[in-house]
Order: sequence, then C-alpha cells, then structure tokens
Amino acid sequence: MNVLIVDDEYLEIEQLRYLIKRKYPAWSILEAEDAVSARKVLARETIHLAFVDIHMPGEDGLVFSKRLKEDHENTEVVIVSAHQEFQYAKKAIQMEVLDYIVKPVIEAELYGVIDKYVSENKRAIAKSAHVQHAISRIEEDYACKLSLQDIADDIPVNASYLSSRFSEEIGTTFQEYLLEYRIHRAKNFLVKYPDWSMTRVAEATGFSSQNHFSNVFKKIEGVTPSKYKDAKK
Repeated sequence: MNVLIVDDEYLEIEQLRYLIKRKYPAWSILEAEDAVSARKVLARETIHLAFVDIHMPGEDGLVFSKRLKEDHENTEVVIVSAHQEFQYAKKAIQMEVLDYIVKPVIEAELYGVIDKYVSENKRAIAKSAHVQHAISRIEEDYACKLSLQDIADDIPVNASYLSSRFSEEIGTTFQEYLLEYRIHRAKNFLVKYPDWSMTRVAEATGFSSQNHFSNVFKKIEGVTPSKYKDAKK
C-alpha cells in the first residue's frame, strides 16, 4: 500500500507520515514538495492514496489533482488545505476526490478519511493471515533478535513461501520492513526519552550496535539520530 504526500511544508509531511504510520505501519509513505516531483514519484511507483496540498509552488494542488485523477484513475486523492472556504471543497467534490481536510490536520478526521478509504478498498489492501502474523510478530518483538525463519517456524510454513508472500503483499522485503519499523519505534523513543543515550535507543529497538543503528537511521531518514532528536526539541 503506497501513500503519496504532496506538500511543500516539511512539518506537514512529517505529521501526516507519523499519524499514518502509527495506525498502518505496513504502508509505504512517499513524499513530494510540488507537482513536478510528485509526477516523478507517480512515474516510478503505483500510488494508491495521495494527500495533496492545495497551495504549492508552481502548479496548484487542485489542478495537479485533476490531472492525477485523469492519468491514474485507480489513485484516490484527498485534498489538504489551510483554508475552509466552501469554494475549495466544492471544486474538490466536483473532481470526485475521496475527501477534503483542513490544516492543521486533526487526528480523528484523518483517520476517518483513511478508514473510509480502507472500507472502500478492502480487497486491494487485504493481507493474508500468514503475512499479518509476520507483521504482528514484528510489532511485538522488534526489540528482540528476529528472523523470517523464526516466524515461518511458528506458523508453520516454508520460509521461502512466506518471504515471497510478504514481498508481494507489502511491497518490501521482510528485512526492510523490520528495519523500517525499528526506526519508526526509535524515532518515538528519541522524542519521548530525550535523555536516553543512542546506545540505549539502539538496544531498545533491536539493533546489534549503536553504529548499525545510526547507519540504518541515516539511510532511511536522511539524517543522523542525533540531528533528528535535536530537530524535535
């Protein structure tokens, strides 16, 4: 399940990413700061749900969304705006977008929109029991040494089969998903427990060493854990 967030404000992207990942950690979040970069993402990825800000540099969100719907009919669009004027909502409705939400985004409202999408697209995002079990194990035991073979033995099922099903249904490998989830938890710890050392955060999220943790964090987030923590103060 791929979600695209198109917004030129970094903090807005971070808020949506955090809220979506908290409820649907298996979903892949992609981002773009304007229509040009968004089209590059759409050219290489299948996007199921897009959150598009109305006011962006260059082409505005309504024009972009209209063209997106024309070119990618299976992509659902949610318009995001700092304005509550009815004219924007009316235009969005006329374009047959999924919904229209106003900044600052309210958690309950966002989840209501996502639940609406999930309800209307259950078949597209359904996961097999085996894959769901693997995800549950990751969420419960991410801090421990965990392998796909361990989970396959639990079910029980062939590890190669589970690996193939996981990649097919989630869109990423088991190991990549595990690392991304560990980093997701690490980000929460960095904000919630600012006094923790990096070594402690690494141990609490299942990394074998602080160095490994830092390297994976920077690869996924684009910044070191220390810089991420400083930015959140």
